[in-house]
Amino acid sequence: MSTRDAPAIDKLYTIGEGGRRNFLHPADVKGPHTTRRRVIGILLIAWLFALPFIEIGGYPAIFLDVGTRRFHVFGVTFGPTDSILLFFLLTAVGFALVVASALWGRVWCGYACPQTVFLEQLYRWVERLIEGSRDQQIRLDKAPWSAAKVLRKAAKHGAFMLLSFILSHLFLAYFVAPKPLAALMRAGPMVEPAIFIWAMAVTAFMYFNFAWFREQMCIIICPYGRLQSALSDRDTVGIAYDTRRGEPRGRGEKDGDCVDCFRCVAVCPTGIDIRQGMQLECVGCAACIDACDDVMAKVRRPPRLIRYDSQRGVEEGRRRFWRPRVGVYAALALVGLAALSLTAFSRRPLGVALVRQPGLPYVIDGDLVRNAFVIAAHNQSDEAKTLTLIVHLPPSARVLGALDTVMIAPREDLRQPVFLEAPRSVGPFDFSITIRDAAGKETVLAGRFTAPVAK
Repeated sequence: MSTRDAPAIDKLYTIGEGGRRNFLHPADVKGPHTTRRRVIGILLIAWLFALPFIEIGGYPAIFLDVGTRRFHVFGVTFGPTDSILLFFLLTAVGFALVVASALWGRVWCGYACPQTVFLEQLYRWVERLIEGSRDQQIRLDKAPWSAAKVLRKAAKHGAFMLLSFILSHLFLAYFVAPKPLAALMRAGPMVEPAIFIWAMAVTAFMYFNFAWFREQMCIIICPYGRLQSALSDRDTVGIAYDTRRGEPRGRGEKDGDCVDCFRCVAVCPTGIDIRQGMQLECVGCAACIDACDDVMAKVRRPPRLIRYDSQRGVEEGRRRFWRPRVGVYAALALVGLAALSLTAFSRRPLGVALVRQPGLPYVIDGDLVRNAFVIAAHNQSDEAKTLTLIVHLPPSARVLGALDTVMIAPREDLRQPVFLEAPRSVGPFDFSITIRDAAGKETVLAGRFTAPVAK
C-alpha cells in the first residue's frame, strides 16, 4: 500500500471519492491474539447452535415463545408479569458491559459481538477458501469478467446465501423451537406464511450484511462505538501504537522501530491506520498487534510496538486499573444484579391480588349497597391449580352468586369477579378472602367494602 492510498485520520477509508464504497479485503494473520479470538468465536458459535437443542424442564434452554408470551430461560419460565425482571436483567448486563468498556474498551466488539464473530469466523473464512488471500481477492475484483471469475463469485455468494439461510433458521429456532421449525420446513411455506416470510427476510438481511455491508454496520449503525467516547478515559485499555518507539518511521539506524510496512493497515477489518491514534472505527480485534509482532520478529526488533495499552500507559509507562468512575459503574451493575436476584428468588408459582372493578365504587339499590371486586391470579407453574375461595364477611353482608372453587390452567391468568352486598346501615367495613390451593397453602387477601356513611 502506498502512502497516497493510506487511510487518513480525518475521513473514512471505506468511503471513496464521490461517496463510492471502498470494499475492504483484510489480510489473514496469525498470532496469539488471533488464535484466542478464533477459539472464542468458534465456542460462541457452537454455543449458539446448541442452546435451542438442549432441553431443560421440557423446553429448549432458551425459548422465547412470543405467541404465548412465555420466555423459557435455562429451566425458568417468565411471563408478561415478570417484565420487572427483564428491566433488572438489562440493567445488570448493561452496566457490566459499561464496566468492561471503561476498563478494556471495545473488547466486546473484538471478541464476542455476533457481527464480528459471524463475519470473521464464518464468512471471511469461506471467502478466503474460495477466492484466496487478500492479494488474490484484489486481483480477482480488478480482473475482467470471465468464466473463472463468474464461477468463483457465484460459488462465494452461493455459500454466503447458504450460511445466511442456516443462521436465520438458527435465529428462528429461539422463537419457534427446533422440532416445530423442522416440521414447518418439511410441510412447506404456506402452512405458516408469516414464519416463512420472517425466515426469508432474516436470510436476506444476513446475506446483505455479511456479504456487502460488513464493517459499515460497526462504523455507521452500531451506537456502541460512539458510546466509547463517554466511557473511555486515559486509563482505558485499547489497541495502542507506541509513538515514542515507532517514530520516525523507516529502516535506518536512526529511525524508530516502525518500518512503515503498512501490514497493520492491511489486516485491519475496518481499514484504519492504528498508528494515527485511537479511532471510532477500531473494534479492538488485535489483528494489527499480531501483524506488527510478526514484522518486528522478522526485522529483529522488540515486539509490542502495537499492543493493548492505555493512553497513559503509552505516554507515561503506567496506568490505573480501578478509577472512581469504574467503581460507580460496578456498583450500579451490582445493584441491578442484586435486584434481579432478589426479585427472581421471591417469585411465587401462584400470584394473586384483589382489585376493585373500574367504575363506581359502589351501587345503591334501595336499602342495599353493592361492591364489585376482581380476584386476579397468575399461574406461573406448569401444572393446573385448583383454588378454593372463602370470603369472610360480617353477618349482614353476603356474596352474590356462587363462589367456591376455580381452576387456573398452566401458565394462564384468571380474573374472577366477586360481588358483595350489604345493607346501607352497615356502612363501610373491612373483609378478607382466603385462597387455598390443593396442597392446603393459604393466601389471605384484604379488602374494604365501600358504602355511604350510615346516618
